[in-house]
Amino acid sequence: MSERLKGTLTKHLAGRGVIIWAGIAILLVLSSSEVITILKDGFSGAPAASVLGALIGLALCAILALGLRWVSLSLGLFVAVAFFFLNDGVLVFWTLIAFMIFAALAATATSRSVRGLFLTLSAAWMVQFGLQAHQDAVLLVALIPLTAMAYVVTRSISQLREKSAEAVEQVERAREQTRASIDRERKNIARDLHDIVAHDITIVAMQSKAAKFANDGNVALEALDIISKLSSETLHDLRLMLNVLRADGTMSADAGEGTDKPAATTVNVLQGAELFVQRLKDANFVVTSITDEKISELPRSAQTAVYRVMQEGTTNVLKHGAPGGRCSLELAVNGSEASLEITNQVDVSGKKVAGFPAGGSGLIGMADRMRAFGGKFSTSQEQGIWTLRASIPF
Repeated sequence: MSERLKGTLTKHLAGRGVIIWAGIAILLVLSSSEVITILKDGFSGAPAASVLGALIGLALCAILALGLRWVSLSLGLFVAVAFFFLNDGVLVFWTLIAFMIFAALAATATSRSVRGLFLTLSAAWMVQFGLQAHQDAVLLVALIPLTAMAYVVTRSISQLREKSAEAVEQVERAREQTRASIDRERKNIARDLHDIVAHDITIVAMQSKAAKFANDGNVALEALDIISKLSSETLHDLRLMLNVLRADGTMSADAGEGTDKPAATTVNVLQGAELFVQRLKDANFVVTSITDEKISELPRSAQTAVYRVMQEGTTNVLKHGAPGGRCSLELAVNGSEASLEITNQVDVSGKKVAGFPAGGSGLIGMADRMRAFGGKFSTSQEQGIWTLRASIPF
């Protein structure tokens, strides 16, 4: 069975559709018996009750079918038929069946006013029927409880379906929120991996080249020492990050042993500034740094955001700054803002350093971090000076 056919059947044979199609089937059965009588006796010779019953049955089938799309219209037309044509006890079965079917249909209406109006008009019809039908008024003894039962039972089922549909909708919303949270977390993890790996691997690459082309053995050994220490730090950082993703939240026993405290997990922004300044100096940049001690009063999460931006900004200086050029790093608190500014000379020749891939995700990640805290981020280049500015509410 195709999905389209299955969806069509579900739409028409579930909830209100069951009532309508079952009602049409019942009305057609009643009408068919009257039609057979008319065919046998002829239209002129058939009893008036049979002719009226057949016509009303077919009319009610058409009216009931309208309920598939317009419930209010269907109920209104039925009430009109009841007031004009069901005023006596001649069509007793038609009256009982019709009121039960349309009461059940009214119970599925989402509008409380529609349901209330139908019940009010039905009660009014029953009052006038009791006054006009005389001895046939005994029909109300069965009609009232059967109509009420049809309405109450169907309304109870309809409410259960509504609650079930609402629960399904809540589950879908929860799933969507979960998917959105997972997507956000993936972006956060990707951003952190970029900050850690891009920064540290950049320095490793630069130091390995320095060791390769150094004519002084001591310089080569120093470069190799930096590579060794930074590799250990990067490995430990990755272990800590992967530990966050473990289902049980535990970390292997050797994850925190035998290594120095990794720079990327140090969220003290002042210590980070000292570390990155030193790394720039190790890469032969002429560095000027200014730090405001008050910035350490930022919340830990905000310090982490500034730390990561500072880390990525340092990576950009290492990758794109003019070799041996001047650069500066400034951390300051200005009124209600904590700000970071990194400047460096750029290679005006436009040549890219060989071995370093071009990207753009770093700038996007830095901007995202600042926006997450209601901060600002911008970059500019003027007269051979690249400037990175980031700020966060203090």
